[in-house]
Amino acid sequence: MASKPLDSLKKGLANFSKQIKDRKDGLNAKLLRRETISSDDEEWLDHEANTINEQRILDELEAASDYERGLEKLDGDGRAIVTKLKEWAGELVKVAGNKRKRTVLFMP
Repeated sequence: MASKPLDSLKKGLANFSKQIKDRKDGLNAKLLRRETISSDDEEWLDHEANTINEQRILDELEAASDYERGLEKLDGDGRAIVTKLKEWAGELVKVAGNKRKRTVLFMP
């Protein structure tokens, strides 16, 4: 039984997958044609475009008897992935911080 929070996380992964699909498909097509890609593109495919860890966390939470219990069992990286999935779903807004712009006072 899928819980509402789990559905939200799945939505986040789907949203992210849609965003990266064109670039990822293009790079994978180049690799299949045995063309070279830039090291930046290779790095992107290996890290940012790789959603294996996100899918693993979803699978773990889905297999848990209760969403909250599954969430409690996650380590720090797993919780960070849950936060990232919530951001992708549009549930969380990234907080830039509480920084104030300093004004410089010139005294003669």
